[in-house]
Amino acid sequence: MSIKHTSHEIEPNNSSHFESPSLPLDTSIIEPPFLQYQVASTTPMVEEQFIIDVAINSLYKSAVEFIVGLHNNNNFTKKDVNNIQSGIIQSLLTPMVSILKNVVKTEVKEPLSLSKFDNILTAMSNPFQFCTSEYILLKWLAANDLISVVKQFTIHNEICPVQHLGETVYDEKQTKGALLPLKLQFKKYFEHSDNFKNQLNRLKRLQLSNDNNITNFVQGKLWKQKMSHHSSDKILIPYFLYIDDAEINNPLGSHAMHQQISAIYYSFPLAENSSKLSNIFLAALIKSLDLKEFGNDLCLQTLICEINLLENDGLDIVTECGSFHVHFILGIVLGDNLGMNSILEFSKSFSANYFCRFCKVDKLRSKQMCEEDISCMRNIDNYNIDIDIQNFSETGIYKESILNQIQSFHVTQNFCVDTMHDLYEGVCHYDMCHIIKYFINTAKLFTLETLNKRKSNFNYGPIEFGNISPEISINHLNNCRLKMSAREVMTFIHFFPLMVGDLVPENDEVWSFFLILLKIVDILLSYTFNADAISYLKQLISKHNNQYNLLFNDTLKPKHHFLVHYPTVIEYSGPPRLYWCFRFEGKHKEMKMYARSTTSRKNITLTLANKFQLKFAHLLLQPTLLKIISKEKHKIQTKHIELISKTLNLSPSKYSCYNYLEFNGIVFKEGYYLSKFLNEIKLFKITEIIVIENNDDTVLILGEQILFEKFDPHYESFVINENTNELSNFSIYSTYDFSGPPINITNVANGKKMLRLKEFY
Repeated sequence: MSIKHTSHEIEPNNSSHFESPSLPLDTSIIEPPFLQYQVASTTPMVEEQFIIDVAINSLYKSAVEFIVGLHNNNNFTKKDVNNIQSGIIQSLLTPMVSILKNVVKTEVKEPLSLSKFDNILTAMSNPFQFCTSEYILLKWLAANDLISVVKQFTIHNEICPVQHLGETVYDEKQTKGALLPLKLQFKKYFEHSDNFKNQLNRLKRLQLSNDNNITNFVQGKLWKQKMSHHSSDKILIPYFLYIDDAEINNPLGSHAMHQQISAIYYSFPLAENSSKLSNIFLAALIKSLDLKEFGNDLCLQTLICEINLLENDGLDIVTECGSFHVHFILGIVLGDNLGMNSILEFSKSFSANYFCRFCKVDKLRSKQMCEEDISCMRNIDNYNIDIDIQNFSETGIYKESILNQIQSFHVTQNFCVDTMHDLYEGVCHYDMCHIIKYFINTAKLFTLETLNKRKSNFNYGPIEFGNISPEISINHLNNCRLKMSAREVMTFIHFFPLMVGDLVPENDEVWSFFLILLKIVDILLSYTFNADAISYLKQLISKHNNQYNLLFNDTLKPKHHFLVHYPTVIEYSGPPRLYWCFRFEGKHKEMKMYARSTTSRKNITLTLANKFQLKFAHLLLQPTLLKIISKEKHKIQTKHIELISKTLNLSPSKYSCYNYLEFNGIVFKEGYYLSKFLNEIKLFKITEIIVIENNDDTVLILGEQILFEKFDPHYESFVINENTNELSNFSIYSTYDFSGPPINITNVANGKKMLRLKEFY
């Protein structure tokens, strides 16, 4: 069994046949370059003839880009942007133009030249002609198809007492939500840069792959089912919807929960780096209180109509190589358990007898359940029967979900789980509290004080240093709730065997249980699955749930039960880390930051929607997203010029070397470690980072191979023997060859150097 990435190794002895490396891409699918929105260049173009009107117009457009860039800042309100704009004009441009005018009048005497200079200076005195006010800016953006009007849809209206200028009067009170222009945003996003070409190429490459690996949603059973409802000549692109509540006020203040917002985002699973916040977009905003009071049907009907239009009518995506008619299909609805169950109309509480949205197992049976029971799985047929029964206590369904009105979607086929909440905020808390209590109270292998000291003094390394969790108290253990964020639990679980493994004897039954949990966590972090891996995961989960009952004399919790459905979900929807909540909850931060900056609360959904419109316009105004972010201070003189030049078959002037840079959102730094899998696991220490001139798709790593002494199953880690690394073995690889982001080598208490991989093989 192996779970691995496709490897493209660059061998030093192949210099005679070596070509400059690049990201593998099937460019035969769509050859011509795509039309990009024409924006003002940051560097002046060299032209045979200088045309004043063209130059002035370019200046105005650059000013618009600058102002929209300010609006893209989460901490800047409209008032802040206006103040900055006025300050630039009054404090900088006006004095500069005054100086230039005096110089021109003194030095230039020819009337025609003076007239030209006057035109230029007039433009320079106020380059913000297209954005002198918010109205003019929005008008210019709308004229260039960068934004459209945010649709405020009515949820409910009634005549009731309202406050008007301090007096109570009877008037119409309208409850509204905000829906962003999805058709425009989908169209402009796919017409921007190479987004459509890249996603279509990736879709076809994944569908044509015959290696039986699942690396993306489109390789799962669910997408194949959705495609079967459409003719084969249609271009179908999947997208995800995510819904969750976000508190925009002070959670401890008097107005807490009053303005809580239900935010609905969308993302495209075929996008490169789909988890980046810039690739997650806002679809709609509804007040949480309105959702609770008026229900999903009234609040979501307008959004569902838009979703059906995107699927049934589709959009024309215009590119330089032609126009493509594309239909957009909702893949899955994401969220935490409460968010998903609420919008899907399943039980909102784990205390209900039928709390699971995947199966109809009752709560009593779920407390001992170790394997999925296929006969109890929910499907369209038994769902319809349950709807007719109209008895929540017998079915776990409140009523039929309005999402079933979406053509290619049904709530019983929404195969989606969230490892962030199920695992790192659920199963890991229950398991680790029992495990730690056993070692402290029953086996008496160490004390809680010893654990906390080892945890706080542990060598986390520079990569995980920011995710150190606070001390564990006895109350945390008794309540089965560690005071840690999901990300901190991830780090704690990852390094726990290295923290205390030397204190635990071999073959301890509770330690063996912990190692099973650790393997489950490692597998669920994988980017690639195959049938063997899914089968192995199923065995581990069954063994884990069974031993939890036996070892701790405790019943399984609902989040333990959800684990039994994970193998099926992976078969249908792909790797769970591609649709967990981590990044979407990170997107909430943008909304919260702006909400704190503005004092507006009269129509907060519209205020926030308009802000996100400007952020989307800013994305479109950028020619391409920078993949490589480097600084001149990190550029170094290579110590391996002969090896690099011979391997790449390039002269030193054609590439640059760095000791630190960011590529595709991942930081690579000299001294970090990277692992790769090619028949066996290999470890490399980053020596230099190589960037080839005019190639933004590939970063190369000059790495020194580090040899393993052995794999120690007690620590679930590799032992590093530095004495075997006396003969330096340097190789050059693309960053795409490695199995994941940089990792740490850890000095543990027994004096050994050990490595815990972040990928499961």
